[in-house]
Amino acid sequence: MEARETNTRDWRTILSLGLSGLGIAYFLIQAISFTVLWVSNFNSAQGGINQAINFGLLVWSSILCGLMLVPVFLLSLSKLRGQDPPVWLDISRPIYRKNVSWLLSLWPVIVLIGWFVADRPMAAAFLLGPINLLVAGLPILWVYLFASRGLKRGLQVRQWRIFGFSLTITPFIVIILELIAILILGGLGALWVSYRTSIDPSFERDLTYLFNQVAIYQNDVDGLLELLRPAILQPGVIVWVLVLFAGVIPIIEEVIKTIALWPMAGQKITPQEGFVGGLLCGAGFAFIENVMYFTVSITAMDWLILAIGRAGTGVLHMLASGLIGWGLVLAWRNGKWLILSVTTLLAILLHGLWNAVALLTGIASLLFLGDDATVWQNLLYSLPTLILFIISVIGIGLISHHFRKQNHLEPAIIDQDLENEEQLTN
Repeated sequence: MEARETNTRDWRTILSLGLSGLGIAYFLIQAISFTVLWVSNFNSAQGGINQAINFGLLVWSSILCGLMLVPVFLLSLSKLRGQDPPVWLDISRPIYRKNVSWLLSLWPVIVLIGWFVADRPMAAAFLLGPINLLVAGLPILWVYLFASRGLKRGLQVRQWRIFGFSLTITPFIVIILELIAILILGGLGALWVSYRTSIDPSFERDLTYLFNQVAIYQNDVDGLLELLRPAILQPGVIVWVLVLFAGVIPIIEEVIKTIALWPMAGQKITPQEGFVGGLLCGAGFAFIENVMYFTVSITAMDWLILAIGRAGTGVLHMLASGLIGWGLVLAWRNGKWLILSVTTLLAILLHGLWNAVALLTGIASLLFLGDDATVWQNLLYSLPTLILFIISVIGIGLISHHFRKQNHLEPAIIDQDLENEEQLTN
C-alpha cells in the first residue's frame, strides 16, 4: 500500500497536474484577450478585418492548446487519487482510428472550403480558425495512429504529457534559440555589410536606395517582392539563407524537439515507447508550427499552398523525432550512444534536405514563374517536396512494421525458452 502511495504521488504527476492547470488557465486568459481584440477589429476599416482574421486564428489556437492540456490534468488527478483514468482519453481505441480515417477522407473537401473562405475576409474572420485546425491537425493525427498501431506506447498519462509539452512549451524554447541564432548570424551579416561598404561606396548607395524603396512599397506586397527579387536571388544571399534554414534551424529543432522525452532517461522504457514518444514530440511541435504558419498567408493561393505543403512537414517532423526518440532509449538502456548519434544525424539531414528543397523550389518558382504562376505550376514545383513526403511516410511505415514484427515474434521466443527450460528439467 505504501509503495502504491509513493508510486501514485510521484513528483512527475504532481508537476504535471500543476503545470497543466496553470497552462489551461493561461490559454483561457489568452483566448479571452484575443477574442476582445478580434471583436474590436470589426469596427475598423478593411485593414481591421484582416487583423480580425489573424486574431480569430489565435483565438482558436489558444482554445485548442488549452483543451490539449485537459487530458494531462485529468490523468494526473486520477493517478494522484488512485483512480482508473477516464476511458475516453485512450486514443488507441479502434473507434478513434475509424473516426479519424473517416474525417481524413474529407480532408481534401475541407482544404477546398478553406481555399474558398480564405478569399473572403468576412467569412475568414469567423470560419478560417477552425478550418485551419482541421487542415493542420487531421493528417498529423492520422499519421500518429497509423504509425503507432500495434506498438507498445507506454503509460497513457506519459503520452499526453509528451504531446502537451511539445505543443505548448517546446515551440517557445525553439523560437528563443532560433532568435538567438538569427541575431548571431545577423551580427555577422552586419559586419560583412560594414566591411563591404568601406571598400565599395557604390554598395552603400545601392543599399540606401533599396531601403528608401522598401519604405515606399511597404504596403504593396507585390511591388515589394518585385523590388526585392534581384537582391533575394543573389548567390550570396541564397547561401546565407540556406545556412540558416537548412543548417542552423534543423540542428536546433531536432536537438530540442524531443526535450519532453528527457525526463524518461532513468525509467524502464522500450525502444518502441521511445519511437512513439518521438512521434508525439514531432506531432505536437508540427501542429502548432503549422497553425502559426497560416497566420502569415497573404492570399487564398498562399493559404492553399501552405495547407498542402505543411501536411508533409508534419510527417517529416514526426519521422525525425521518432528516430531520435528511438535512439535516446537505446542510448539510455544499452549505452548505444553511436546509434543515437546516427539517428540524430539522420533526422537533421532529413530536415535540412526538406528545408533546402522547399527553399530552392520556391526561389526557382519566383525566378521562372513570377507572380502569375497557376495552381498547377506551383504544385509542379512542389514535386520534390512531395517525393520527400512519400519517402518520410514509407520510412515511418517501415519502422512501425519492424516494431510490430518484433512484437509478433516475442511471444514465440518466450514460448521457445519455456519449452527448452522444461526439456532441461525433464
